[in-house]
This record gives sequence, C-alpha cells and structure tokens, in this order.
Amino acid sequence: MRPYSRAVTLRLGDVLADPDLSLRLADGDPTALNQPVRWCAVTELADPRPFLSGGELVLTTGLSQLDEAAQRQFVSRVADRRAVGLGFGIGLTHDRIPAATLAEARDHRLPVLEIPYSTPFIAVDRFVADRVLEEQYGRFADLLDEHDTLARALLSGRGLGALVGSLHQILGAPCMVVDVYGRVLATAPASAAWPVEQILYAARSGTSGDTPLSVPVTVEDTVVAYLCCRRPRRSADVLPYAVSLVGLELARRQAELAGKRRLAGQVLEDLVRGTIGGAEAERRLSPFGIRAEDEHALLVATLSPGGGDLRKRLVSSPPMTGATTAVLEDCLLVVLDPGQSAREAALLLQDYLSRYGSDVRVGIGGWYAGTTGLRWSYYEAHEAMNRGPGINDREQMSLSGLIVASEDVPLRDLASEVLRPLHDFDAAHAGSLVATLRAYLDADGSVAAVAARLIVHRNTVRYRLEQIEKLTGRSLARTADRVQLWLALAAADLLR
Repeated sequence: MRPYSRAVTLRLGDVLADPDLSLRLADGDPTALNQPVRWCAVTELADPRPFLSGGELVLTTGLSQLDEAAQRQFVSRVADRRAVGLGFGIGLTHDRIPAATLAEARDHRLPVLEIPYSTPFIAVDRFVADRVLEEQYGRFADLLDEHDTLARALLSGRGLGALVGSLHQILGAPCMVVDVYGRVLATAPASAAWPVEQILYAARSGTSGDTPLSVPVTVEDTVVAYLCCRRPRRSADVLPYAVSLVGLELARRQAELAGKRRLAGQVLEDLVRGTIGGAEAERRLSPFGIRAEDEHALLVATLSPGGGDLRKRLVSSPPMTGATTAVLEDCLLVVLDPGQSAREAALLLQDYLSRYGSDVRVGIGGWYAGTTGLRWSYYEAHEAMNRGPGINDREQMSLSGLIVASEDVPLRDLASEVLRPLHDFDAAHAGSLVATLRAYLDADGSVAAVAARLIVHRNTVRYRLEQIEKLTGRSLARTADRVQLWLALAAADLLR
C-alpha cells in the first residue's frame, strides 16, 4: 500500500512559498498559513458571498473597493464565508494594498497575500488547481490501495479479525465490530475495550457523546451489527467500503449457520421421529459436536412473527455460544452442552427471538445422556413450550404430550374430529360445552365440583353433559370414551 503522505493537502503557506509566483505575506499570523486551500476564487464584486462556499483563496484587484467603507465591507464579507486568505493584486486599481483592507483583515484574522503586477491571477489559479487535483488523484490512488488491502485481508482466510486489524492500521484508530445483541465479533487492537451497551444505545438513538463513531452494518436491509472506531486520524473515506465488506462477511456467516441449522434439524427430526437408530444418530450428530455419551438438554422455542417468513427468521437468528442450534419445522432447537445453565440460555434465546416477533415461547427440557435422552428432552421441552408465552420449565412428561409430539400418531385429527360438534354448538348457541367437558374431566367426574367451578346449577351441568354425549356419540360413564375425550382436549391445548 502507498504511504499515506502521498495525498498531501495544499496549504496557504505552500502557495506563498512557490518562487514562481513571487507572493508576499502583507499581513496575518504565520500560523494561519497552515490552513488548507480548497480552491481559488477571482472576484471584483462588492459582495462575493453568493459565490463562496468556504476554504477559498480569494483574489481581487480592488476594482470596486475605492473607499475605506467598501474596502472594509469586502473583507468582512469574504471572512464571513470562511475564506482562508485574501490575495490582493497591486499595480492595477491600487498601487499598494489599502490600509483599511489590512486593518479589517487583521480584525478577522484573515491572512493577506500581496500579488505583484508581474504575476497574473491565472498563474495563482492554475497553481492551486494543479495541486488540488494532484491531491485528489493521490487520495483516490491511496483509497484504491486501501480497498485492495481490506479485500485481501478478508479473503486471506483469517476472516473478520484480519479485516478489522487492517482497518485499524489504515485509520490509525482502534476499531471494533459489535452485533446488535452486544457481542464483540472482532476488535483491533486486542486491548481496545469500549462500553458496548453505551455504544449500542448511542447507535440506536442516533446520539454520539463520548462514544466512538458507530456505522450500521446491514444484511438484507436489516441492521445486524455496528462498525465502531475512534475518530479516525486519517483515511476516514474508506469506512463505507469497510462497512460493505463487514456486511459480506456477516452475510456469509449467516448463510453458513443457516445451512448447519437445517442439516442439524434434519438429523434431530429423524432422531425424534425414530427413523434412525442410536448408532446412526450418533454418527450423524458428531459433526455438530454432539456426543451421545454426554448429558445434553434441549430448548425448543418459537414465536409469532411480526411479518415475513418465520422459518427464515429462525435460521438467521444469531448463534449461541457453546450450543448447537437447529431448525425443526417452525421451532428453533438448542442442544446445550454439559455445564451450561439452561435458564440463562433460555433467557438469552428469548431476548434473541423477541427482536424478530412477539409471543416468544421457550420450553426447557431435562438433562439426559444418549440419543434416547435427546429425544426425551425434546419431548419435555416441546410440551413445556406449548404451555404459553415466556419461558416454561419442564414438568413430569404426560402421555398426551408424548403422543402429540409424534407426528406418526394422528392425534391432531382426532382432537379436531371429536371436539368439532362441541365447538360448533358453542359457536351457534354461545354455549359452554367444551369448558364444561374440561372442568368435568379435571374434577374426576364430580358434578358438584363442576357446578361450583362454573358457578351454575348442578342440573345445568347434567344437561350439558347429556348434550356432550349426544353430540359426540360417546358416553362419559365409559372409561375408554373418557380417555378419548381427555386426549382430544389435551391435544387441542398443546396444539393451540
């Protein structure tokens, strides 16, 4: 990469020092000669302000400045537009620079350069233009080199760390990439330590304060991270390209993680459904770091998306440190390694998914060894997840939950078929047959307990039970029919 000194900024002192121009500092603080010159502006207007934007060396012969008031007003207007200096040509309108011009310039701390009659304004203008264009070309060449350096760092195989390290060298300032969840993905130098939460708050709220500069990194129009750096000492215009490269790397990581999740989901799906045996399951799980001899616990989570493809949101959610994640149907599965806290992992998972939608439900399974243990933990977590929003710990596994978790058993269809007449009756007559049936089975067939719970007369309960038997064609006095009705209600609750 070219040395950073190639793109040298043109200073007012450089214009004064050129021997071919023969300029003289007529008045002004020598330290003001360090100001950069952006362009030249030749004018004889009494008010040149509409044509100045700041940073110009203004050249004039004072053609319209014939009295002291006009001279002072001209200088004041030039200084008001933040010109870096005034070049006054003598030998035409004025034999020397007017005293009022020098006095007003001194009041505004505006350097005044005397331009002899022998030096045409076009020579000064051309000198400045050539140097400014040379500076811009040099910076453009440096920028191309910097782009090449960053691209090579990313493609070196060392990933985001190498990219951020190269950016740190180019900017001359510490750099860091932090994702929207507060995880530091890369930093350079390694000793750089910033308050991540403060950075995220400032980035999201649009404030800056004392926090580093934070530039959002997007993947598919979604902000996924921030590229942060202390105020760069040089080459700040390379930042947009650096941000785009960080976005490419994070998109690659997302795609790789999504592929792994889909593969892991296929293996776990085959295991849960019992289509592969223990030895085959162990072989297919080992590439994901899941060893059957270790104890593992599963988390099962889902949410009601705020729009968009739920499965796509799940596969693109961030990875979890020390865990294997997979997507199975519309659920995100997390296989925890030994030693991890299931509760902490569930809280982290809930926080992750809450950014993608509402009604986040997380179920926690127990710790078991072996492939059978993985299946059992999945069933526990799946049943816990279906109890409602929030984080739900496992309970003693129910037979209904175990049956419903298996797609080989058509309990979903059974629940719909058995309960449809009751739901239709309740909808048509504003009835409470389903609620009465649930209360009756929960009360172990006690009419008195149901009447007290629903706050109705016992005869009302008996009438409703007769209606239930008539509509479903099942007798509440027979154990087999009661089991079918109870399983139908349990399945409906779990699938709700």
